[in-house]
Amino acid sequence: MSNYICRFIALISLMTVTLSVYPIEVIEILGGKASQIPIAITTFNEEIPGANLEKMHQVIANDLERSGLFMPLNTSGVSSIPDSDMHINFSNWSALQAQFLVVGKITTTNGKLTTRWSLVDIYKEKTVLSMEFSGNNNQYRAIAHKISDLVYEKLIGSPGVARTRIGFVKQKSKNSYGLYVSDYDGFNQKAIVNSTQPIMSVRWSPDGKKIAYVSFENKKPVIFVQDLITGKRTLVANFKGNNSAPAWSPDSKKLAIVLTYSANSQIYIINSDGTGIKQLMRTRFINTEPSWTPDGKEIYFSSDRGGNPQIYKVNVDGISDVQRVTFEGKSNLSPSLSPDGKLLLFLTQDEGRYRVAVQNLISNQVLKLTKGPHDESPVFSPNGHMVLFTYKDLGKPTKIGTVSINGLKVAPINLGQEGIQEPTWSPLSD
Repeated sequence: MSNYICRFIALISLMTVTLSVYPIEVIEILGGKASQIPIAITTFNEEIPGANLEKMHQVIANDLERSGLFMPLNTSGVSSIPDSDMHINFSNWSALQAQFLVVGKITTTNGKLTTRWSLVDIYKEKTVLSMEFSGNNNQYRAIAHKISDLVYEKLIGSPGVARTRIGFVKQKSKNSYGLYVSDYDGFNQKAIVNSTQPIMSVRWSPDGKKIAYVSFENKKPVIFVQDLITGKRTLVANFKGNNSAPAWSPDSKKLAIVLTYSANSQIYIINSDGTGIKQLMRTRFINTEPSWTPDGKEIYFSSDRGGNPQIYKVNVDGISDVQRVTFEGKSNLSPSLSPDGKLLLFLTQDEGRYRVAVQNLISNQVLKLTKGPHDESPVFSPNGHMVLFTYKDLGKPTKIGTVSINGLKVAPINLGQEGIQEPTWSPLSD
């Protein structure tokens, strides 16, 4: 039996700057157009060379490339590398077919660094952004991520995610599991929960303050909420049977959860402190993997009511008729909605492969983002432009990667050699 059908059965049984948008045409999600912005990021010249600081331009390039909306160019053949927007030979960069250029200079004094940088439009020979940031030497990655997000927002018109964080479960040995958080690209890992029992269904709250997850430490699946500010952990659901699949409401005050309290797997809504539980709907079918719409009015979920698992939706009051949403593919699991509510993200079974897919909820057009065959646990980035998911190569531990929503860029996240599972993405950074 497929691991993914087994998983389905298991689930059912168990610095702020206000910027104007630069007038440039970019990709239309699922609209048939997929363009990438050619951009050059120069090595940031440094008065006192340091191995780490020389990597700042690489961090920026990696951030922009990972989004799938930018194409960083190789600048090794350019004869003269400027350190500011005042020393640019525009013909050199036009020959490279760069549309935009990021230049910068780093100065270091007594363990402090100052980064002066500019974003330049090569076609118009015009500087569109120019800023200066300061910090400690060990903050060079944070500064680079900030530059990436500002470039992204200026050219795309949406916030970037380079300063966000991700959560995930790491299986360190047979009986050793950890719930970790890190920068979105895998750096600066920190364990927030350690356990001898499995951890799954990790979900970051929309307000960024808490993480809900399922733990087997009580010899059955129960749901905890971990406060990331105080460190306090609250047992939210320990009802008869299995407690699983927590999903935060948009206001972070409630959770949709799945219980086998009275029959097969059914969806309930509960306050985030464990009070005020109510059943969403009463049916004889299996209903699991709930996910709220951004407006909090509907819940999408997977169900076997049509035979194989498919994705359906229902009003939060549970009164309206259930509507089927997915029709393409043998089975479809793990639904979640994009931040704007226009796209449905899910896992689809396609010719024996489990792949990450998105469906435009207006046109119903479906785009398969990954090739599989063993992809799982897809979640949207907080800007809706990327997806975090797990994948597994034959005979190797499970890993985490990202794929751009246009399907043009798949990139791994290096989190070590252990099996990595159950990813979640934080909300946008302030």
